[in-house]
This record gives sequence, C-alpha cells and structure tokens, in this order.
Amino acid sequence: MVASWQFLVVPLGIWFLGVAVVDAGKDLPDSFEKCHRSDPQFDGCLRSAVNGAIQLLKDGLPEFGIMPLEPLAVDTITINQGGPSAPITLRQHFTGIKLSYLTNSTIVKYRTDLKKLIIKAEAITPKIQFAGNYTMDGRILLLPITGKGKANITLHRLKSHHELIGELVERDGGEKFMYIRKYLVHFDPKLVTFDFENLFNGDAALGKTMNEVLNNNWEVVFQELRSAYEDTFGYIFRKISNQIFLKVPMNKIFPE
Repeated sequence: MVASWQFLVVPLGIWFLGVAVVDAGKDLPDSFEKCHRSDPQFDGCLRSAVNGAIQLLKDGLPEFGIMPLEPLAVDTITINQGGPSAPITLRQHFTGIKLSYLTNSTIVKYRTDLKKLIIKAEAITPKIQFAGNYTMDGRILLLPITGKGKANITLHRLKSHHELIGELVERDGGEKFMYIRKYLVHFDPKLVTFDFENLFNGDAALGKTMNEVLNNNWEVVFQELRSAYEDTFGYIFRKISNQIFLKVPMNKIFPE
C-alpha cells in the first residue's frame, strides 16, 4: 500500500510516549513530567505528562534534536487503494506535506500494560489539516478523477485511537528497550473536507464539480480510504516510535 516514505519531524506517535529523542543514558528534560510505575495512578500521570509534552514540543526541542511539531512535515507518502470492483480506486502521491493543528490534540484516555508491552491511548483533536502537493488518478463513485497540484484534506472533530504493541530487546550491555512491532491507529472524524486544485488538467468546471462530489459524499469517500490512511500513518508512527524506544532504555521512559 505504501510505496515510499521519508520523514522530517517526529509525528503524533511520540506524544503517546511522553518522551523526546535522546541519546541512550540521557535523561528527559526537567520540564517533562515524570511518571513512576510504582505510582497507583500511573496511567493518569502519563495522560497528564503526555498532554504537557504536546505543548512543550510544539515549538521543538533543539537541544534534543526535536524540530517544531507545528506544523509536522512529512516528505512523501504514496497510497494505492481499491480494485476493479471497488467504489473508489485511487493512486495518490503526496509530497511536501504539512500536518497542522496536531498539537491541539488532547489525550483523554491512556492505558498501559507494561508486562505485555501494550500502550493504548485515545485523543481528541478539533481539526487536523493535511496539505501538500499531490498527483492522483483513478475513479470515485464511477467517476474518473485525475489531477496534479495543491491538496488540502481536513479532518474535523477527530477522535483517534492508538495501540502500540511491543517486544523487549536487549542492547548496550544488557540494557532493555521496547521495540514497537505494531502500531495500530484508528481515525473517527465527524467531518472531512477535500480541496484538490488543478483537477482534470485545470478544467475549472470539472474540478469544482469533483470537489463538490467529494465533499457531498465525504463519509463514503473517507470510509473507502480510511484503512489506507490508517495503515500509512500507523507505519509512520511505528517507524518514529522505534527511533525513540531503541535509543532510550525502558527504565528511563518508565522509571520505577
């Protein structure tokens, strides 16, 4: 499904860990709230810590190599979705992507099972804007679609569910790290709006009509594309999460 990916900045997955990219052995900044596994309110503490980390990382953390998270920059994403009998069949390639308003997210639920190495979280975000350059061709609801230009996809009043599934690995003389082998994400927006410029080689009338079709049928369109986007961003978040977890020992991410 995903043909290529390159990333410029740490994305949403880091927020559910409440950590920054650091060298092994280096502690978290003093400004980060720390949660101890012995705390009976451990999960509640982590929820608070992660919400605090979202704001602390909004403008980046240069001393730890964290670039600004607002907006989040992603280099390229390629998605192929659907088949001959599907109502929507699309080949999409995005470049120069900016994800905006992610830092307006609020973690409302957070649950860990460190014995099984599972982390689950739920977040609410007023809106997330996905903007960049696109090329696209395929078919939507029996209508052909093709274009190349600027795209803006906005998810409004988004609820997102995240599940990280890990396994324990030992590195650096026996230190234990949590490797994320699977990252599952589920998006549940209340509304999705689409704006694709320069559809049909700049035919203004056809382009306006197709954007209206997309927006008038947003639930059908998003439902068909949901799994492709969730799988894509789950892969992104897993890659970045492992860049963190394989640098920072578990006893520093989740101290006793």
